[in-house]
Amino acid sequence: MGWEGLDFTYIPLSKEQVVAELELLSAPNVFHNGTTHTASLQPHPNKHTQDRHIAENWNLQEDGIWKFRALFDGHAAGDETVDYVFSTLPSKIKSSLIAIPTEERDNAGTISSMLRDAVSSLDDSIRQGILELFPSVEHIEKLSDEDIRLIVNDRPPEQIHRSGATVPSPTGPISLTEKYADRGSNNIKVTRGMRGTTVLAVLISPNRGIWTASLGDCQAILGQQTLSPLHKEPEMKNPSWTKTQLGKNHNASEPSELARLKLEHPGEEEFVVEKNRVLGLIAVTRAIGDHQFKLPAIYSKRIFGLTAPGMNRPEVHLQMLTERVRTPPYVSGVPEVEYVKLGGEAKACLIMCSDGLMDLYGGEDWQEKHIELKEMFKHWMDQVGEKLDLALSPSSGALKLFNGMDNLALSLIHRGLHGPPISLMGLNWTDEDGLERMSKFLTLRAPEYNDKWMDDTTVLVEIL
Repeated sequence: MGWEGLDFTYIPLSKEQVVAELELLSAPNVFHNGTTHTASLQPHPNKHTQDRHIAENWNLQEDGIWKFRALFDGHAAGDETVDYVFSTLPSKIKSSLIAIPTEERDNAGTISSMLRDAVSSLDDSIRQGILELFPSVEHIEKLSDEDIRLIVNDRPPEQIHRSGATVPSPTGPISLTEKYADRGSNNIKVTRGMRGTTVLAVLISPNRGIWTASLGDCQAILGQQTLSPLHKEPEMKNPSWTKTQLGKNHNASEPSELARLKLEHPGEEEFVVEKNRVLGLIAVTRAIGDHQFKLPAIYSKRIFGLTAPGMNRPEVHLQMLTERVRTPPYVSGVPEVEYVKLGGEAKACLIMCSDGLMDLYGGEDWQEKHIELKEMFKHWMDQVGEKLDLALSPSSGALKLFNGMDNLALSLIHRGLHGPPISLMGLNWTDEDGLERMSKFLTLRAPEYNDKWMDDTTVLVEIL
């Protein structure tokens, strides 16, 4: 946490002040009768998080309660894509689920196909919005720069549709209508294609079937603890919690994704992945949006390059995209979907997080350091499992109600901010070291440095 040539100041905090500041900044919440715990942190005073999360219970009447939990980690120089996905994908999945006949909802393959189609079709709709304006390379070649600017930077009509969805902004929560009030429909369509978001969507059926649809590098970890009759005696110690990763890790450092990209783009091995980034530019290999990696290069050079608000570092990125985009798409909008079924006697929980939590526990370069994800996940599950063992009665399995101070998601972020038991120098990491580290993360001020010093970090813990 430091950049040469810049002065940084922070406020040393006590343990009590750290807890208070973290609760203030991360908006922790416990709901659904104490079974759903959420927290989301971005401490930069002039930035807002691009993470979104949602936890809904859907009563399908004769079929019972289905649970939908999702995280979206937005990226690039705007929120257009993540806001769109956050406000439309949940209802799209719910409508698709309702359309499936009740007797077919127990079919794992049917639900898996529905989720895959719902996510990928949303990405297709973003692409189609761009193609409605610019149908082909030949069409673009006939347009002048001024023609394109007039199309992509249009203004809104006086009467606009009011949206009830509320999302973060630099000034606090705001409706989508207010956030994009000065933007025309064409501009919104194009910028949705220029930005991107990961997707981690989990659907849980009344009979404890769990489907996970993933695009990108958010993580879902299933913890289970099966009690034998002997362990149900009050004096017996609970068995350990097992952990299972649900969904794949879709980034360019993942061997299977790297192999897929090289296979799909023969002759481009030199730069299809460079420095653990697709085309040397983007870490994730699957996402909604990011159509500069999915459309011919002329769309980046002529369309996205003339759109305002524009890209990050356009002079560098546009040149690289123009030179390297030969056989798109390089980023996939098709999720991988997995299914597991919980046993009736197993106690279980689900940890979902954006990749910021991995940065906190392993450092921003955790992939280069080859830190084992399994060890990181075990650390998380041990923490959550220990708290659940205290909260769940051994005799009846009844859940004691949690309050804000017991938020399981917040506790994972708190421990990540504290730092590792052993420092990078191999020395013991003391409580004083941890307190200083947490103080820096939560109160750091750098007037000349306007970028985030830690990634947006969102955690959702579901007690199943």
